[in-house]
Amino acid sequence: MAIEVFHGASIPRELSSAAMEFLWAKWKVLSATNALSLQRLTEESTHPLRDNASYMMSVGDDFVHMYVGQNIQQALGYNPTGQMLSASDSTVARDLLELYRHAARHLLPSFVRTTGPRFRSGEIWQGLTLPIKLADGVVILVCYSEQVSHQREVYEYLFQSSPEAMLVASPIANDVGDAVDGWVVMINDAARRLLSFDDGVGSLRIKHLPEFRDLDLSFKLHPPVRPGTSVRTVQGANFDVEIIRFANVFAILMRPHGTVPVMPGGAPELAPA
Repeated sequence: MAIEVFHGASIPRELSSAAMEFLWAKWKVLSATNALSLQRLTEESTHPLRDNASYMMSVGDDFVHMYVGQNIQQALGYNPTGQMLSASDSTVARDLLELYRHAARHLLPSFVRTTGPRFRSGEIWQGLTLPIKLADGVVILVCYSEQVSHQREVYEYLFQSSPEAMLVASPIANDVGDAVDGWVVMINDAARRLLSFDDGVGSLRIKHLPEFRDLDLSFKLHPPVRPGTSVRTVQGANFDVEIIRFANVFAILMRPHGTVPVMPGGAPELAPA
């Protein structure tokens, strides 16, 4: 199968999100009190349910897309509203058809994880299938889905554990668009040791750090750049600095003298600590 399914009265807590747990708990309460309806299940929530949801209505052994949220449309690459599920030729759709038939037949929710050819490589989606009986033989399925990304936790670990000292900042610009400073948003352990910095970064600017007091960033916010395409090296008193500009942030890498080439153009020096 192209999907992974968990049937039953609970969902894997290590995989679920706050929105999923909210919907799962609400479905169980409304079902137990005979108050289950589409409106009651999906109303009054601070979670972005609608953009990540699709509603399917049973038509015999098939299901028609009644509503498809914007995030689901974007992932699919088209809007299947009004189409029968069996009209799709994807492997995932065929497996989902069997899952939906099971949910409609037994009126029990399911947790599902899937990937497929329509999704970009490496993407995993997970979600809930929550059945609501309208009449004999007629069921609406509320299908809530969200993308799972493990990249952030991996990247954060690699960033924090890197032996190379680095920090990431959001640029602060003057009235003509020159980056003159930056709010520090991330700083790894190696940089903390090098800079003898143990505080939080909640309101930290780069130039609050003595080593960077006179650093000239020398780039404009516009035009934007492709990530990682703007790189230059500055010779410093205690270490050399490589500045890597991304679209919305920039990184500062701190390296021992002479380990990276200094780009031509007379880059300014860092003031001594």
